[in-house]
Amino acid sequence: MTKSVTETLAEWVVATKYENVPEIGVARVRERFIDSIGVAFAGMSVSTGQIMTRWVREQGARGDCTVLGAGFTTSASYATLANAAAGHALEYDDIAVGSGHYANPMTAATLALGEKLGCSGRDVILGWMVGYEIIAQTSKVTADPRGNTLLNRGWFNQGFLPAIGVAAAAARMMRLDVPQTRMAMGHAASTMAGMLKNRGSDTKGFVAGNAAMHGVMAAELVALGFTANDEIMDGDIGVARLLSFETGEANAMLDGLGSWAMAKLGSTLRLHACCGASHWAQDALQKIVRDRPTRHDEITKIDVEIPAFLMPMMPYRSPETGLEGKYSLEYDLATIALDGKAGLHQYSDAAVQRPEARELMKKVVVHPHNEAGIASRVVLTLNSGETIAETVNRAHGNPADPLTREEVLGKFHECTDALVPLAQRERVIAFCDRLEQVEDIRELGKALRIAEPAS
Repeated sequence: MTKSVTETLAEWVVATKYENVPEIGVARVRERFIDSIGVAFAGMSVSTGQIMTRWVREQGARGDCTVLGAGFTTSASYATLANAAAGHALEYDDIAVGSGHYANPMTAATLALGEKLGCSGRDVILGWMVGYEIIAQTSKVTADPRGNTLLNRGWFNQGFLPAIGVAAAAARMMRLDVPQTRMAMGHAASTMAGMLKNRGSDTKGFVAGNAAMHGVMAAELVALGFTANDEIMDGDIGVARLLSFETGEANAMLDGLGSWAMAKLGSTLRLHACCGASHWAQDALQKIVRDRPTRHDEITKIDVEIPAFLMPMMPYRSPETGLEGKYSLEYDLATIALDGKAGLHQYSDAAVQRPEARELMKKVVVHPHNEAGIASRVVLTLNSGETIAETVNRAHGNPADPLTREEVLGKFHECTDALVPLAQRERVIAFCDRLEQVEDIRELGKALRIAEPAS
């Protein structure tokens, strides 16, 4: 009898060992632990992280799993929820090849579950890589010539495949068997959810935390005897057909299984704390103002050519808040023109409300195009009549043009400076740099904890 796709995936999850993970995959997990932890701390400085953490605390769940920046511990599922929601709150987490932001939920879930179980760093890395691989494989059914079947219909893919991927990671870390792993993925599939219309609100970050939390819960419930369908990927109403809107087949999920997407493809680590759709244009303008320093009152116009299919990702023409600004091409370019960068501090409500920023947004003229490929051309016109143009077809931070070590650490320090003293930050970096050598991941959890905030 031919095995189902669900069974084949579960068998791979259970059988895979740390020794199967390529060294470049291990190195990239170490780097993404630094990046994901940093952006999660930053997300605790805004309403998404703060309100979510307050809610988690009020539930009174017992556990020794670290809530970043909160001064208390909780259960693995709630720590995952809070940390992963905060990690996506600022649009500063990684971008997977194709689409999605998967390093953040994988880091939040494997750290929390690792703390609960007392896992070694190698166990955490294996769980992380296994979960990421399942996300990459199962997401293949959402590939569409026009982009992504979920995104094209207004669903937010961040709330879909990561639930199944985290369930697989948790199953591996908890050493569930094949039948249990199949049911863990089956249960997680029923928790998939998320809508793009919630861009610019706290709920967009929540979607990332919700998916990751339910992946952990799925494995924990199944370990207690909970049941679910054990062929969830397969059949006319299985995951493959539903997520592809009946155009895809489950067998696509097996194509290349075990080739390790993170090792082979990597992901983009962002220097701009906003929707990735604007990054090509921001990089182009950043090159211009670095080569030709320009005062904001010298600028007459900023013309930007951008692929038309990216425009729905940035619906705010005149944002009023920092969160809305992250989905506004006009503001993304205005802050580059003003500050030369678009990092953590450029997306506060006060920054978006700056009079000079609001004036510059009016000077951005967008020219959508339908040409093949992804590139942006920016033309800066000055009051003198001088024009300066730059074209970018490869966003900085992607695997073909990765961030430098200095940029990765600089971003980490920017994100954690308000909550974590320098000496403690250096200890966290040192733990992440030798993650595969850590005997008990709870050591890293303790290094991440901060003092109870004053009431």
